[in-house]
Amino acid sequence: MSETAVTCQICGASYTLPEDEAVGNLPHVLLCSHIICSTCLRALESPQKGITCPECQMETLIGEEGVDGLELDSRIIGLIYTARMNTKKDRHSGDRWKSQRLKSPPPYAAVHTQENAEGRPDVVKVLDEGLTKAEENLNQLDKLHQTLADGIHAQLKKERTRIVREIDEAVIKARSILMKRRNMLVSKLNAVDHLFSDGWKECTRIEERVKDLQTAIQKARHVRQVPSLETYCNLDTILETLQIPVDVESYDMSWLSLRSGLSCSLQIDSLTESLKNCLKITDVDDSCIREVAVEPVQHVVKSTEEVWDSSSQSVPRIAEPIPKNQRTRSPSFMREKHTGTEKVEIAHSYPVAEPRCNERNRTLKKHRRQHLENSSTLQPKMVYALATHIVNPGHFYVRYLYEHKTGQKLAKKINEFCSGENSHFTCSDEIKTGSLIFVYWKEDVWCRVTVTELFQKERFQSVTKCLASEVSRLCVYFEDYGFSKGLSIPSDGGLSSLNECLRRPDAAALMEINGWAPLAIKCSLQDIIPADLVNGWTAEASDEMRRLLGNEAVEMQVFGEDGDTLLVDMRKTAMVSLREHLVFMELARFYSPIVAPGSAPLLFYPPVPPKINVEFNAMVAHVNSPSDFYVQQVENMEYMLLHSKLQDCYSHPKAHREFQIHCPSISQACVARYDQEWCRVQVTGFPGGRMVEVRYVDFGCKKTLSVKDLRQIKDEFFALPEMALWCSLNDVVSLQKTWSDEACDMFKDLVEHKLITVVVKDSNTRPLPVCLYEIGDDFQGTSVVDTLVRNGFAVSSKQIQVEDTQPLETTVWDPPFEEEVRPVVPTPPPASEELKPNLILPTCLKDIRVRVTHVTSPGNIFVQLLQFDSQLKRIHDTLKRHFSKSEPQEMHWEAEMFCAANNTGVWERGKVCSVSTSGVAEVLRCDFGNKVNLHVNNLRPLCADLIGSFLLECNLSGLRPAGGRSTWTATACDFISLYLTGAMAVMDIKEPTTRPVLVSLFCSNRAGQNVNFADFLISEGLALKERKAASTSEMVFSEECVLSEQVPEPQKIVSPSQTPPTPTPRFNPSPERVQTRSYPPPELPPCGNTLMSISAISEQGVIYAMTHQAVCEFDRLRERLQQYIKTLPRQKNYNWKGVLGCAVMGTDMFWYRGQVQEVIGGHVKVRYVDQGLVESIPVCHVYPVVLCEDVPQLCVPCQINGVIPIGKGWQWDAVVLMKELLLGRSVNVCIMEQPEDPRDCVTVEIMVDGMALSKIMVHHQYATFDSAISSQEDYVVKPPTLDLDDWDLNTEGLEEPQLVLGVYKELQIPKGIKHFPARVKHIRTPNEVFLCVLEKTLRKLEQEVSLEEALERVNNSVENLSMLTDFPIECPCLAEYSDGKYYRAKLLGFSEVTPSVKLLVRHVDFGSDDILPVNKLRQLPASLHHYPCAAVHVKLAGFKPANVSLEMERIPYRPEWTMKAMLEMIDLLNGELTAVVTATEPQLTVLLYNADGTLVHTRLVEKGLADYE
Repeated sequence: MSETAVTCQICGASYTLPEDEAVGNLPHVLLCSHIICSTCLRALESPQKGITCPECQMETLIGEEGVDGLELDSRIIGLIYTARMNTKKDRHSGDRWKSQRLKSPPPYAAVHTQENAEGRPDVVKVLDEGLTKAEENLNQLDKLHQTLADGIHAQLKKERTRIVREIDEAVIKARSILMKRRNMLVSKLNAVDHLFSDGWKECTRIEERVKDLQTAIQKARHVRQVPSLETYCNLDTILETLQIPVDVESYDMSWLSLRSGLSCSLQIDSLTESLKNCLKITDVDDSCIREVAVEPVQHVVKSTEEVWDSSSQSVPRIAEPIPKNQRTRSPSFMREKHTGTEKVEIAHSYPVAEPRCNERNRTLKKHRRQHLENSSTLQPKMVYALATHIVNPGHFYVRYLYEHKTGQKLAKKINEFCSGENSHFTCSDEIKTGSLIFVYWKEDVWCRVTVTELFQKERFQSVTKCLASEVSRLCVYFEDYGFSKGLSIPSDGGLSSLNECLRRPDAAALMEINGWAPLAIKCSLQDIIPADLVNGWTAEASDEMRRLLGNEAVEMQVFGEDGDTLLVDMRKTAMVSLREHLVFMELARFYSPIVAPGSAPLLFYPPVPPKINVEFNAMVAHVNSPSDFYVQQVENMEYMLLHSKLQDCYSHPKAHREFQIHCPSISQACVARYDQEWCRVQVTGFPGGRMVEVRYVDFGCKKTLSVKDLRQIKDEFFALPEMALWCSLNDVVSLQKTWSDEACDMFKDLVEHKLITVVVKDSNTRPLPVCLYEIGDDFQGTSVVDTLVRNGFAVSSKQIQVEDTQPLETTVWDPPFEEEVRPVVPTPPPASEELKPNLILPTCLKDIRVRVTHVTSPGNIFVQLLQFDSQLKRIHDTLKRHFSKSEPQEMHWEAEMFCAANNTGVWERGKVCSVSTSGVAEVLRCDFGNKVNLHVNNLRPLCADLIGSFLLECNLSGLRPAGGRSTWTATACDFISLYLTGAMAVMDIKEPTTRPVLVSLFCSNRAGQNVNFADFLISEGLALKERKAASTSEMVFSEECVLSEQVPEPQKIVSPSQTPPTPTPRFNPSPERVQTRSYPPPELPPCGNTLMSISAISEQGVIYAMTHQAVCEFDRLRERLQQYIKTLPRQKNYNWKGVLGCAVMGTDMFWYRGQVQEVIGGHVKVRYVDQGLVESIPVCHVYPVVLCEDVPQLCVPCQINGVIPIGKGWQWDAVVLMKELLLGRSVNVCIMEQPEDPRDCVTVEIMVDGMALSKIMVHHQYATFDSAISSQEDYVVKPPTLDLDDWDLNTEGLEEPQLVLGVYKELQIPKGIKHFPARVKHIRTPNEVFLCVLEKTLRKLEQEVSLEEALERVNNSVENLSMLTDFPIECPCLAEYSDGKYYRAKLLGFSEVTPSVKLLVRHVDFGSDDILPVNKLRQLPASLHHYPCAAVHVKLAGFKPANVSLEMERIPYRPEWTMKAMLEMIDLLNGELTAVVTATEPQLTVLLYNADGTLVHTRLVEKGLADYE
């Protein structure tokens, strides 16, 4: 049979396969199952991409691939292919019978084959068996190949990871010296890939076997479907291929355990000679590859250099494998680890002041600093230091790196002192504040500390000394690290618990330890202050500083000393100065004198316009378009002299340090380079990062520079005005709305950087309309306008005016009534129109329709121009077309990178602001203005031609914040954001050159009228009109105009080279002297309990309260004040020295009574006498007059009774807490004592939700109880006693039960008990649970009543239980559960204090925690106190968290465990289990077994959610 035997039923042509360059005629199957050749199908193909079957007339649709995309008939293809192969085979064999049979095959052999199949059923059976065996072999080969391939990848990755880890362990010890060497060593690891080349060959063998087996399977399936095909293939060979078993032993699987034999070693001998040979990758053993342990090294520090020496211990060449849980430990002072095995409870850090060092320590510190200063003076270089504790950028502690060896010796010495029994405390030992002791900080690490605060058992206030056995808690200061910690000593442990965490130095040890100066040096960043002086340093500034410094050694430059604090600056090798970073993150600012209100930075004089219609020669300095370019007059010797002085002044080597600018501001005048020459510039914007946009005032061009390239400008360089004249071509317009690129390019070729003749047509407009002429030999050059018009790039405006004068046809035809009125659909822009990615302001700056997209404040509004909606839609369509089907790319995203962001399914342009370690990036939406958080998988790199923005940042003109503030209030920002976000508005641009652009916004109100939003803010009292004070440039320009009008002769006009005239000084009259007396003092309420409303709290902690009568009187008083002053008094220049009482206009435009406290510039610091508030009010809103003298002050100043603030006064965070608790609330106030002077503070006690404010402040450690009070009962404010008659009442049995103090008993497991049955009560983490012991002998009680029965009795009479009134930590109580019943619990601490007090409790019989209000807590009856806790806290041994886990959802309080592991462990801990005790100290540790004897955590490890310990 030949390959052309099977023919098409339509045309009769034979089916052929494509071969070489010949196109085959293949059989295709239509939807109707008819088979037609390719030639016929191409002839039948219709323009609508469809084919109609000629036999059944059924239509088949085809795709983009055409006819070739239709399905092929594999049966006919197999016949043709088999026939071709057999023909080639028979030509060589010479078998005549087969040859003759192949020459005349039946035309429909593939159809009439059923009889042959029935005649040989054994063939089908044999083929089925062969196929079954082949499937098994194929599956086994696939698994084998997958295992080998994945194993090689995993082993290769494991080998590379192991070697990289070894390299990192060695490099970290000398990071600053060996980092470059490390990168080179890692690059050499590419040779490891060649190690597995033979392994890949083995994979190729398996792939070839799989390929052969798949071919045989395909042939066998075709023969099974069409048995007649048996004659066209070698069935024996196919069966042999199918049934050949897979010999696993024949494949070399040893590559899965192959190791490269490479190891990292540290060569110390040649370190000082050559860094190149310091770190090498050596082959341990070429013949036998095993794991080799890294030799331990010893860190030796000499002076300021780091030298790493190998340990003298001998290590065998071939060691045992390294355990998985073995880790290289960091130096003790570089890490802080809190383990769960500590018995000492370490509380939060206390704001304890640094204790004073003794004279010896101060002398050593002073000597060390003098040595540092002397060495810095002789040889100025950076000192390497390590930050140990950071309070804020103005208060942190460091340790010098060259003292690392000293720290190790000191730690070793302290551990030696603490190892002996002489360091244990005895019953007769005392602990005093200021004394030196040793504290157990971490595992096998003792530190010296100084006691700063000491608390004795059963006493609330701190003491100066007490016996060691009576210590309950203490605060200590770590001299070598700079931070303070609070330590709590268990009350039931005695001296044994104390000695586990504290040790005392004997006389010899104390004398030797005092010879070591404290290693922590107190430092402060020089010349920076908080960004907000009122609130001080923020937590964000401290966190940013910790993130930057980390645990690495950084360079520190010492500038000087302020008392006991070093003034320094920190910087990393690849990082800018820490001070500059904090300033430009807007977390701090450099210290500078306070600028007086109303002052403005110096600006350049505006350019002097030339005479009208007078020719002068000029140079075109910069061209944007024919309607926007700048020219500079030539032959100006004064400018040449100024330019020469600029180069001499700023080219000096010391100019960089002397004139450096750190924080530029908008419109600030400065100096920057332009083509390697220093020029005058003006700051116009901040594009982001450390970049600024500047305008060269003498050339007109704009450029984006780094802040480091700016220099401060001297006053002498303000003498000359700006030399660049902003011009536009006169009497010419563009052919389109904007100038084309070709027109701009031709205009640049004609005039840019060339000498031309300029004629100004009008000097009152901006830009100046001018005519430009090329300079020829006869000085009568060609007009540039004529050249542009002649070349077809522009049109004369005169021609347009002539055409516009033609009469217009005014006839209007009404459409027929029958026609349907269709809406006008805007025509989309043509595809050929250029896509412009950036916003271009329109020529007309009035009545621009915009959409407000994002609002931050009245000075920061982002809008989109509606006329650019089509361009924005094209941008979004382009992004969708490019990135909708793209996959995430491996890319390192950094700040300031532009990207395409997928935000809720829409692709937009964005700019990366920051990237977190979890892969979440903060992205600025370039076309909308707000920021969103997206995962980096939703970001794609943005091509350069799409970078831009259609967003315009605006600022409402003519407004300033109300209330005398320099910034907008949160109320104003929220108000404008609520009304404007997403709204449509009409905008007028006032000043297009500034950024943000000054605009006026008009929005439609309910009546459909456009209202100026600035006026709306003023009417709401959220803003004030801006004072009209002409700037320097405007004043000079206006005076120039006035002077020019007064000059009668044109020859006397001021030339450009002359300095503009200065304004005439104004005469200010002397201030008017006025005196007012203060308002009468308030009427003090009588002693006792009174309900009062808190109106204000001052920064000094004074609480201003108003009684209910005073609140009502205040409303009436405010109405009277408005009657006294109905109009705003005429403002005068007053002398405020003798003014006490005054009238103040508040932000709500009402008058109030006030008292002047201080005058600051143009503002007056005033206290509202009826409310207590203190504000800085502009002078124009304060009037020196006393109103309503018959009404005393309505608010009463109060102070808290019985407490002393920490420090000299109330700290700002304490005041913030009091404001959160009290402001705007009505509280019960107990008047304890009235002052002699009614203007002084009243001593009170305030109850907040049943708790005394004094106790709350003491609990938060903002204050301490006053020791002058004789007894603790004076602290407690008793409820008001009812005024009852003297009746004979019997109160027996009605007394409240006494509060049960102490702690619960823990269930103790006897030492002889090794295993016991248990049930899990509560699970905290997968390896921390609370168990209920089921062994009755272990929890046997002497009482007959069980705990469950006792609780049942208590819940039956729960209404008789008293409320809990005292809240000490670990206090036993009864807490209500979700089922409404009360169970035993203990207090862990306060969870919330506002708006209501809530406490964190733990159910001791179950182990679960809960947050409950005070009304759900009851006092514990004495009958329930003696029962031990039913839930035992144990740690499960045998497993730990998985080292590698891809799960993102973690347990918040234990991030090392995943939520999936937690849920899985909950399912495993059901039912009765058996606990086997493995350790009792320091914590009870057990192994849990199921009923079948298997460990509970086995399934957790098998699923990869944990690792064996």
